[in-house]
Amino acid sequence: MNCIEAQEKVIDFVLGELTHEEAVLLKEHIEQCPICNDDFKLLSQCLQVCTEVNSETCVCQFQETYWEEFIVSIHDKISHEKIERRFPLHIVIPVAASVLVAMALGYYIFLRPKPKETVQETTPSYEEYDPYQEVDELSPEEAEEFIKIINQRYGGE
Repeated sequence: MNCIEAQEKVIDFVLGELTHEEAVLLKEHIEQCPICNDDFKLLSQCLQVCTEVNSETCVCQFQETYWEEFIVSIHDKISHEKIERRFPLHIVIPVAASVLVAMALGYYIFLRPKPKETVQETTPSYEEYDPYQEVDELSPEEAEEFIKIINQRYGGE
């Protein structure tokens, strides 16, 4: 028997499902081949651990109500621990920017005052301007100082 055939039948050997002739051939191969021997030992140990766990399990685990309650408790835990959704900034920021641009364009196209409305073309005429009125509004001290300045510039008394 070669290693490939032995590896295919080793699980059946561990479970005791081989015929007597096949079991003898496989046992001889396992004693001679260290790789197949390691596989056999590993499978035997795994099977032992599994059977020990089955014998130690609680009888209540095999009742149908146990599993129903277990599923309900898991569902309750999942529903209480829902993930909080973050605020979708990746959507809000572009939308807000688009709205601002649209508002700015709307203002400049529809609501902005026309240049003719903002410019005031009022030139004061000479007839409307009375320089003597400004002199009359001066206080007596300011009037004296004003007269001194005029006299200094134009050579008066």
